[in-house]
Amino acid sequence: MKKIQLIIAVAALTASFASCDKFMDTVPKGKVIPTTTDDFKSMIIDVTASSVAYPTANVCSDDVFNNNLDGNTSNGRAYYWMEDFYKENEKDPAWNAPYEQMYKMNVVVENIMGATEGTLEEKEAILAEAKCWRAYYNWYLQSLYAPAYQASTAATDLSVPLVLIADLEAKHSRATVEEVTSAIWADLQNAETLLPENAANDYRPNKAAVYALKARIYFYMCEYDKAAEQAKLALAENSALNDMRTWSFKNEEKPFAGINNKPLNPRESPERIWYQSTGFSSMITSYCISDDLQAMYAASDLRFKFWFTNRTRGGDIWEDGRYRYLQELDYSFTVPEMMLIEAEALARKNDAKALDILNELRMTRFQTEDYVPLTEADGDDLLAIVLAERRRELALSGLRWLDMKRLAKDGRYTQTLIRTLNGVDYKLEPDSKLYLFPIPPQVLSLNSNIIPNDRKQ
Repeated sequence: MKKIQLIIAVAALTASFASCDKFMDTVPKGKVIPTTTDDFKSMIIDVTASSVAYPTANVCSDDVFNNNLDGNTSNGRAYYWMEDFYKENEKDPAWNAPYEQMYKMNVVVENIMGATEGTLEEKEAILAEAKCWRAYYNWYLQSLYAPAYQASTAATDLSVPLVLIADLEAKHSRATVEEVTSAIWADLQNAETLLPENAANDYRPNKAAVYALKARIYFYMCEYDKAAEQAKLALAENSALNDMRTWSFKNEEKPFAGINNKPLNPRESPERIWYQSTGFSSMITSYCISDDLQAMYAASDLRFKFWFTNRTRGGDIWEDGRYRYLQELDYSFTVPEMMLIEAEALARKNDAKALDILNELRMTRFQTEDYVPLTEADGDDLLAIVLAERRRELALSGLRWLDMKRLAKDGRYTQTLIRTLNGVDYKLEPDSKLYLFPIPPQVLSLNSNIIPNDRKQ
């Protein structure tokens, strides 16, 4: 009972940024105060820690299509890349949820080493776990609300408020990208040596999770060789793949009835390295996949067969014939992502061994009689092959928007997207200011120290 009260108490601390004139809410009275090592462990094993990601980035990406949205909802405003996604009386889950969880992690970081009971080894492991979560939250926030990482401008580019203390009274200013990145690496220092090989449950980070997180961070910093080194360490811990060749629909005419031999949820997938969910993953199932994403899949690609459908839950064909998302989003760190990170690092050095990695992955995505191995390519063609495979494989991962942003800065994503509403064209041009999410108006109204993102075209 104590564990439940403790979790509720902490959740209540940060349930809203809008109920007072502080950046975060005040501490409620009469709640359990953590003092023992087990108390602090209870704070970090809360299953909500893994569900801070929110599918707004998917809505903004070129993977989706939806002609039923208007500008009167946050989803619609995001879909059309409007100046603000949320009104002042609306909360931004992509901003609020990470900071809510970060408060708990800050409490743990500040107090765990002085906790009663427990061994030094137990306390150090809990400290490392809290810092690992904090590093992930800061990376996630920076990825959405700050420019794509560039070493030449990181010292001046504005990122998000860097909240490293459990002070609900503080009104933080925005830190720079360099400051947030430095804090992330400081939190991850030696974390892999303090965390176990196998986590106590599916929601908690372990040694492989730290390697995978480091790989992703380096990858989006465009330090590809360092990313590949960490990816290989993660793959040394887990290199298992789902074999889609063994999957089959329980009812071909009703795909939503289920898939034989497929793990029931991402936590049970052999590919999972570190489980991450989203607070509202089902939202994306109301969207169609974009025409250009659909065109990237071969007719025999099992990913397209099992991830998307043009049938309703009742089994009827949609009137528009378009394919919707059959599967919900999975933000987990996975074996395929690590393989693709390693492959891209090789491709950027014109090393055709990248194709060996892709073929190892793709063999499980096609029936044996349908599979044709990728053949050697070089130069930009080799990298283009890897990038195309990355888009196909990670279509449900929530990373496409970040890839668009990264590749636009790299000069490799040159597409201008156009979405039309009531006769007005909304455009997303390469390297546009619109790749920065708007700081929520609610947050700006509560904290004058925070500078908004310039999204005017």
